Amino acid sequence: MSNLFQTVRSFFAPKPSTRVIEAVNECGEKRYIEMENERHFQTERRHDLEILLTKCKRLLSFVEKRDDVRMFEKLALFVVKVRQALYRGTDIRELFHEYEEIEKGSGDLSEIKMMG
Repeated sequence: MSNLFQTVRSFFAPKPSTRVIEAVNECGEKRYIEMENERHFQTERRHDLEILLTKCKRLLSFVEKRDDVRMFEKLALFVVKVRQALYRGTDIRELFHEYEEIEKGSGDLSEIKMMG
């Protein structure tokens, strides 16, 4: 799923803006280092987390209709983690992996696919 996510994101997202820094190594040779613009990275990260929150809302709605209290509570706690990640600089890849695991454990997802 994460490969699919990266493929879709790379298709729709503009290429990251970068800057090139010239440096000189210990041997006196010029080296050029390409760095991704931090502002673009933060914007993309926030967008990814908003997509994840939208997915969580859909799954919460589905789980609520099934009256699965245990799964609802698990997903509600996960939503808190995602919201906290909006304000922290932590790696968010694990959140997408965790969502995939929760999604797998939620049963028949055909209704969700029809909703979105």
